[in-house]
Amino acid sequence: MENIPQEFDPDVIAGQSGSDLQMYHAETSSKEPMSSVLKNNPEIYFVTPKGRKDWGNWDFRPGAYYDTTTGAKHAYWREYDLPKPSKDIQRLRQDMLRWGYCMVEDGLSADQITTMRQRVLDQAEGEKLAGIAQRTPSGQNINCCVNKGRCFELFIEQHPSIAQGGPLVEQLVTEALGRGWVCTSLIAAISLQGGVPQALHQDQGNALDSRSPMTINILTTITDVDESNGGTLVIPGSHTVLADAVREGKPVGKLPPAINIEAKAGTMVITDGRLLHGTGINHTDTPRIVMLNGMQQPWLRQQENWMLSARPEVLQRASPKLLHRMGYQATTGTQTNEGHGFGAKGGVDETAGALVGFRLANDLGEYYRVGELGPDSTAAQLNAAYTLRDVVGKARAGGVSAPVGIGEGGLG
Repeated sequence: MENIPQEFDPDVIAGQSGSDLQMYHAETSSKEPMSSVLKNNPEIYFVTPKGRKDWGNWDFRPGAYYDTTTGAKHAYWREYDLPKPSKDIQRLRQDMLRWGYCMVEDGLSADQITTMRQRVLDQAEGEKLAGIAQRTPSGQNINCCVNKGRCFELFIEQHPSIAQGGPLVEQLVTEALGRGWVCTSLIAAISLQGGVPQALHQDQGNALDSRSPMTINILTTITDVDESNGGTLVIPGSHTVLADAVREGKPVGKLPPAINIEAKAGTMVITDGRLLHGTGINHTDTPRIVMLNGMQQPWLRQQENWMLSARPEVLQRASPKLLHRMGYQATTGTQTNEGHGFGAKGGVDETAGALVGFRLANDLGEYYRVGELGPDSTAAQLNAAYTLRDVVGKARAGGVSAPVGIGEGGLG
């Protein structure tokens, strides 16, 4: 290549791109709010031992954030009206706004708890026997639960048959995130005796100048939780403290102490993605089980890569709602596939943006992608059984407008 303008030379570009000259450098390089959180609250700084052999031999530090109790027992918090398990939607809304979390009482019935608990314990044992269990500093995680039991498929949908409080939870999540939200993952977190506490963190990361959350987590207690078995640690109200600090460009000062959440099995704890939280310490010899079900805005990248990880048989029987939750529903701005999805609104069972047909064709080894075409392409190339053609055809046959432009003529 000759006569390339010097302005395009990488060395010239680098010489004109010092940090003081870059756009948005302060925003993209900022370590706030956690930098000032840790500086001004050193007692919550914790580095998880790196080696598995050290996970059970870490040093407990009295006075650290994890050396705490429930809100009702804590000297600092006991006089505050902190969230309590409730079925009252007005109280739940108030708790979310003020404290960054609320607790839906009896979200799972006794029978539903039993079903979920047995499936989790059986799966955990099976994965250990298979040599594929994911050990964590606090115990064991079961990932991609959608593949591991019908109850989990229904749980992602918040279906009343496995989560009787599902309709109430869905309403609160929709109010927080708006319509069209998706599930980022479903994980069963098992905490074992003596496990390492989790560092306090936010699920939403640094995008905290928003006035409402972009992520919501639903922590469903499959066993009773409190300070004795590692009930989730939270700093009530930290969601707004940190968001306000970032938005105003100010450091986070001294924070109030963390507490352990106390809740009976079957409680569905909804947390704002900006809330500081982490796994507590299980001091008992009984496993503590919590289902972690994350929800988020549809334009954020999901934690679990459902497009690749979901089993074919799960997708074949999945309801439109489950497919939507896993991100198999495109919109103009997210997850379009070979153009399919442009013009779609991302609604449940909207064929104009349905993506599962591509994945199922790929599972069968029959996904035929559109490649290079031109005026000299052969009739066989032009009339090939492209999967895009099939998916768009089914969208039109379903009576729903097809994606913008596909199959409707070209230039000129």
